[in-house]
Amino acid sequence: MNKGRFIIFSGILSSLILLSSCKEGNNEVEVNKEGEKKVDKTLLDPNRSFNTTFDGKLFSVPSPIQTALLIQSLSIPFNESLLNDLDSAQNHSSLTDQSINLGIYGADLGYVTLYDQSAKSLNYLSVVEDLANKIGIAGAFDKSFINRFESNSNDEDSMLVILTDGFRKADNFLKENNQKNSSALILTGGWLESMYFATQLYKESKNDELLSRIGEQKQSLETIIELLEKYNANGENDKYLTHFNDLKELFMEIKTSYEYVEPETDKSLKLTTIKSKMNIEISEELANKIIEKIAAVRGEIAS
Repeated sequence: MNKGRFIIFSGILSSLILLSSCKEGNNEVEVNKEGEKKVDKTLLDPNRSFNTTFDGKLFSVPSPIQTALLIQSLSIPFNESLLNDLDSAQNHSSLTDQSINLGIYGADLGYVTLYDQSAKSLNYLSVVEDLANKIGIAGAFDKSFINRFESNSNDEDSMLVILTDGFRKADNFLKENNQKNSSALILTGGWLESMYFATQLYKESKNDELLSRIGEQKQSLETIIELLEKYNANGENDKYLTHFNDLKELFMEIKTSYEYVEPETDKSLKLTTIKSKMNIEISEELANKIIEKIAAVRGEIAS
């Protein structure tokens, strides 16, 4: 596979949760005449954000998949040390800890699968299945799901479809059964692991475009915090909010400005798209602080 696509793993779970939330019936997946499912290629639009709805309110979160398209020219080998320890999954006994770590391990699962690490894929799939069982969404990752995943793990499109199906079922079940906090925490875990991989990658590569994409997550972090606050019954999210609010203080130091971009009009669709370019300014000192803080937060939550 093209090594440049590797960071797709880091956001795959959080992106899939967003995908399944924003459209009923999984309309992001196309079915051809033969009945085969194909991923909508617009999912890989580097400028696309996904929308998710909680209690009728729309939240917009840039997909970490966008980052993948910015680093296709990089050739960075598989790095097993970035993965969360499989044994750590047993350290989480509360529903909140299990939910947020399902997001983390789901991102890891995407990474090892897209890097053709078949044995590791099955190990991380096992952890995801176990956490899903504990949360009460076993039906989303039943035997049929596992068989499909195993038999299609070398086909990126098929894998995206299968994971989308699984997490769509999980997300729908959680929201329909008044477990919206678990859904929000899974999204949060996927975002955190995505940021961990992205910041560690920047630490190695010093790629300016990747740094800019990290800076764009300033708004995503605010969305994450809003969701954690919204469903913080009995203070169960307090420990997460402390970490993410500390991180927010650093992100608030990022300087952003917007530049006008000529709108695009599709006459056939009678559709005009309004665009703007965000300019990100992050000092190397601030970037290092964000890298360290992301690693510390991830270590506290995932260990």
